[in-house]
Formats: sequence, C-alpha cells, structure tokens
Amino acid sequence: MSRRDRVYHRRVVVDPVHLMLLACGAVFALNMGGSGLAPSFSVALGAGLLSRRAAALLYGVCVIAGAVLLGQLVAKTLSAGIVPPADMTPVRVLCILGAATLSLFLANALGVPQSTSWVTVFALVAAGLQIGHLETDVLLHRLLPAWILMPLLAYGVTLVIMRRLYPLRPSNFRLHERLRRHEGKIRWAVLGTSCYVAMAIGSNNVGNVVGPLAAAGAVDVLTGLALMAPVFGLGALVFPEPARTVGRSIVPIGPVAASLVSFVVGTMLLCASWYGIPQSLVQLNAAAVIAVWRVKEDASAASEHPVLQRMLLLWLVTPLISVLVTLALLWIVG
Repeated sequence: MSRRDRVYHRRVVVDPVHLMLLACGAVFALNMGGSGLAPSFSVALGAGLLSRRAAALLYGVCVIAGAVLLGQLVAKTLSAGIVPPADMTPVRVLCILGAATLSLFLANALGVPQSTSWVTVFALVAAGLQIGHLETDVLLHRLLPAWILMPLLAYGVTLVIMRRLYPLRPSNFRLHERLRRHEGKIRWAVLGTSCYVAMAIGSNNVGNVVGPLAAAGAVDVLTGLALMAPVFGLGALVFPEPARTVGRSIVPIGPVAASLVSFVVGTMLLCASWYGIPQSLVQLNAAAVIAVWRVKEDASAASEHPVLQRMLLLWLVTPLISVLVTLALLWIVG
C-alpha cells in the first residue's frame, strides 16, 4: 500500500472526552447567550424597538464580530493564567465547565442575568486549589483589581455625564430641545449601542468557554471561537427571561440614558478584553444603571428594588455554587 493510500485509509480516532467537552462547552455558550442578551438589548426590547427574535439574531451577529476581533486575548488568560496548562486535563476541564454551566443555568432559570466571567473564574480557582497549583499572579494583580475598580469607574463616569444632562436647567435646556427634535435618531442610537455592547460581549465572554477548551486540547482558540460564538445567539432565544427581567422590571430609564449606559459599559468591556481580562458585564451594567437612578430618582430606591436584590443575592450565590460543584466533581473523578 502506498503512502497516499495509507493516509487515505487511516482511521480517524475521536476522543469521546473531547466530544463531551465540546458538548458541555456548547451548553455553557447557550446559557451565556441567554444571560448576555439582557444587558445588551433589554432596553431596546422593553421599548418595543424590535422583536425578541430580531434582537437575538442581531445579538448573535455582533457577538461573532467581537469574538473575531478580540476574543483570543481573554481565552488565552483563562487557558493558562489561573491554572497551569499542564494541569488542565480534559476530565478536569469537563468538571470546570460542568460546574460553571450548572451555576449559570440556575441563574437563567430564575430569570436573572449572571456574570459568566465570575462563574468561570471561580470554577477555575476551585480546580487550582484542589490540584494545589493555582496561579495567583493574574488573579490578584489583574482580575480582582479590575473587578473592583471597573464597576466603580462605570458608576462614576455615568454619574458625571448624567449630572450634566439632568435635571433640566437653563444651562442644558437647548441640549434637551435638540434631543427632543431628534427622537427618531435616538431610537437608532439605542439599537447601535445595543450592538456595541453585544460586540463587547463577544470579545470577552466567548473566551470564558473557549479558554478552558483550548487548555484541554479539545480545540484551538480560533476554531473554538468560530464554533462557540454563533451559539450565543441561539442561547438568546432559548433563555429569554433574563432580558425580560431587566427590560421590564429593572431599567426605568429613557433612550438617552440607556444609550449612555450601553456606551460606557461596552467601552469598558472592550478595554478589559484588550488586556485579556474576563470582566463581569452585568456588574458594570448594574453600576451604570444605579448611577442613572441616583441622578434621575433616588439611589436608595435602586438598592431596595426587589428584582435588583434578587440579582445581588444570586451574584454571590452562583459563584459559590460553581466552586462547590467543581470541588465535588473533581473529588468524584479522583
């Protein structure tokens, strides 16, 4: 048999663990898609600017664009920056993704948008602690400072800009007149900034699933981005409740403030992606919205809002669930 014939007749061996990893990654991406639609298109949906199916389609396209542009940087951080690549065996990564998926599914089932970055990183930290090889440099000097400072910055920037717009006074009266004359353009601005946030999600959150998959050798980063990014749009259709929760219950703000929030949050998330930092979008979004509340209404009303209180509780509980489930699965597999 010639060399060409041997190559042609060679059996293709498919690793079942890798197939399970890809399947689990797809389910995780599906859940992330449902969680990510809320902070990007919730205002547009709540205002009736487009249907949920149209929003999911547009969201999916923008996520793919963001993943292509900057998704590799976050994926590389999660593939090697928290747990050494040599310790990221396929079985361990399957436990990590399984725990993160379960945690995020719980939040989606309750209709609450959750930080996909938090559940992923906490699952990785749990695995690193269980193995005894946790890379603390990236975690302590990059991720934790960004998680603390960026929501504060989102709050501060939004607060400063909103105070120039509201309340109505002689110094900004002409600006409000111009805004009223261009209400149609403002509606387009809402859609544009929604797409901007969705692209930022693609640049950051797709790496949450692709990084661990690449570390386990199930797929390379570029192929993983190409496979998982389209699943986000499908997830927006499968899990619509987080977007409904935010769009109807949490965001009593107009299109101008909504566009401002989206622009601030999207810009910060893109900056985090540029530095390879998996950043929590829902925390950035909540911080900016509370700033709007403080200017237009009352910040204490935001903290007492029952839906927001449920969100805050789940933001604390689901990462803990991710840690506990990861440790339990790793103990079971030995």
